[in-house]
Formats: sequence, C-alpha cells, structure tokens
Amino acid sequence: MDREAVVDVDGSDAVRPCAAVLVAAGASRRMGGGANKALLEVAGEPVLVHAARALAAVVDAVVVVAREEELAEVRELCGRAGLARPVTVVAGGAERADSVRAGLGALPAGTRVVLVHDAARPLVLPDDVARVLAAVPEHGAALLAARATDTVKRSRNGRTAEETLDRDHLWLAQTPQGFEAARLVELHARASRERFRPTDDAALWERYEGPVALVEASGPNTKVTRPDDLVVVGAILAARRARA
Repeated sequence: MDREAVVDVDGSDAVRPCAAVLVAAGASRRMGGGANKALLEVAGEPVLVHAARALAAVVDAVVVVAREEELAEVRELCGRAGLARPVTVVAGGAERADSVRAGLGALPAGTRVVLVHDAARPLVLPDDVARVLAAVPEHGAALLAARATDTVKRSRNGRTAEETLDRDHLWLAQTPQGFEAARLVELHARASRERFRPTDDAALWERYEGPVALVEASGPNTKVTRPDDLVVVGAILAARRARA
C-alpha cells in the first residue's frame, strides 16, 4: 500500500485524532529458535510491517512497542516501509500489559481513540480496522472477532472432554481492539495497582467497565504463533495480491 492509500472512517470527527499501539515485544516462545515472530519475513516484508501498514491506512499515528534490544532494527524497518502515518517505536515490558501501557504512554497528545493490535496478526484488513475504530464512539470499546465455527469442548483436566459449549454464543477475540484512549490509560493504571494481568485489553474493559462491542472480521486474521502459520499467512497474502 502506498503512502496515499488511506481509508476513510465513518464519523471520523468523533474519533480524530486517533492512534494505534502495535505490540511487537512478545517472547515468541512457540515459534522456537528464539526469533521474534514479528520480525520474521513473509511475502517480502516482516510480519509487523504488514500489520503496521494496515493500521497506518486508517489511524493518524502508530506506536510500535518492541523489545529493548530490537528498537533500532524496528525503527529502521518502519522507516523503510514508507508507512502512511508517523511511527514512534518504544520499548516494551515483561508482559503484554506492561508493553501496552508503555505504548499508551507514547500516544500523541490529545488522542481520543486508541486501537491496540498484535503485530503477530499481519492479515488484518484496513476496512476492518476502520470498522473497529468507528464503533468506539458509540460503545466506548470494540474488538474485532470471529464467530466460533468448530465445536468447542470444555475440559478441566486437559485429557477428556466433559461438556460441549453452545458455539452460537462463542466468539474468538482478535485485534485490533479499540477504546476511548483516556479511559484505557486509567484502566491500565488501575489494573497495575491491583496486579490484574489481562490476556487482552477487552478483558480489562470487561472487568472495570462492562461489555465490549463485537465487530465481526470480514476476512482471515490469523495470528502467527507457530512456524506453519507463516506458510498460511504467506499464501493468503499472495492470493490477495493476485486479486488486486
């Protein structure tokens, strides 16, 4: 996507200025080899650049949260990518919540709405980013999600299935997740004081504020977790380019 390819957002006056926190400081333990999966190349670019490009097509600024030892590399990658919006790179923390909090601390002054996105989701579509962003003014918080299509079982011991859950009521949380920026900053501070470590930011909002609006993903938004995921992501990106 070139520098001029920017997606319009419905009701943009209600969300501007807006920014995204792109989390790329994870341990990537399940990838093996010690490599940061966000920096692995797929379809000609690092995973995090694909994600940053989709965000930059919608928001006014992007804050990338990276490992301390990879700050220079990430800054160089983002600079070469020619993204549509300004990018700031800051160091993350020991856990995801610490990294998000670091990213929130680097938001441009006056940011009204913030999106939090995992750099390991390079397939996110700019139109879906825009839909999450547009849902925030009405609901306070929104997340991209997919309906559960597999039959879901509950197991307490990890060896036997004990119960089949009603998948009509089940959604698989993805990112980006969007929030009123000032309120999310407050909630992260409160969670830190109370030592609450949410697995995602929607869980934080659910705990302290209430329900989060669901925005159904319009395309695959695979999270790169294991080596085989790179093969899948690469094939999808190649197919998208062939259709463009």
